[in-house]
Amino acid sequence: MKLLSAVAAWLLTTAALAAEARLPDLDLVYAVQYAGINAGEADISLKPDGAPGCYRYDTQTRPVGFVKALFGAPNQYSHFCVADGVVRSQRYESVLKDDDEQSYRLDFDYVKRQVTDENGRVREIPAEAVDSFSLQQAVRLWVAQHADDAEPPIARFTMVDRKNLTYYQLKIAGRETIKTPAGVFETIRLERIDNPGKVGRFWLAAERDWMPVKIETRSGKKPSLVMSLKR
Repeated sequence: MKLLSAVAAWLLTTAALAAEARLPDLDLVYAVQYAGINAGEADISLKPDGAPGCYRYDTQTRPVGFVKALFGAPNQYSHFCVADGVVRSQRYESVLKDDDEQSYRLDFDYVKRQVTDENGRVREIPAEAVDSFSLQQAVRLWVAQHADDAEPPIARFTMVDRKNLTYYQLKIAGRETIKTPAGVFETIRLERIDNPGKVGRFWLAAERDWMPVKIETRSGKKPSLVMSLKR
C-alpha cells in the first residue's frame, strides 16, 4: 500500500508539473552602462532543462574598458523549477573567470530547508528563498499575476547569496513608455522599497512576456548600473 501511495503521489506531482504553463524560451541581449559609460553587453537565455517545469537560466557578460579591468567578466547560471507558479532554485553558480575566491555554487534542498555551498557548508533557509538570479523569474511571474490588479500588493522575496539572506520588497510604482535599443515598450515599473540606501527600478513589458526591458540599480553613493534591452 505504501508503494502504491508513493506511486500515486509521484503521478500527481508529475501531472501538476506537466500542467504548469511553460515559460517561453529566452535569448536576449542587454546593453550595459555603468556610471553613464558603455560597459559592454550581457546575454541572457532561458531554456527547459531536465524534468517538466524545470529550466536553465544563464547570463554571460561581455564587459569592456575599465569595467572589465575592475570587475572581470562575471557569469551566472541558475537551474530552477516552477510548481504552482512558485520558483524553486535547484542549483546556482556564479563564476568569475580566473578568480576562484569570487566564484561560488549553491545547492538547494527545500525538504530540509537548507542550502549547501561549494565547500560543503550548510545553512538553514526559509521555505520561500531563491537564488539571486532565479529571483528575476520569480519577480516576472509575480508581475504577470498582479499586472491588472486595481491595488497590487507589495511583492516580497527572500534571496540567498554566498553569505546572506536579503529580504526584498517591491511595489508597482506606475506605468511608463520606455525607449530602448530594442524599441519602444509599454511597461510596468517596479521599485525596491525595503532599503532606502539601495535603488532598484525595473521596467517590465507584457510584449516581452514580462521580462525587464530596462533595469537600474545603485547601492549607496556608488554609480548606477543600467541595463537596456538591445535584442
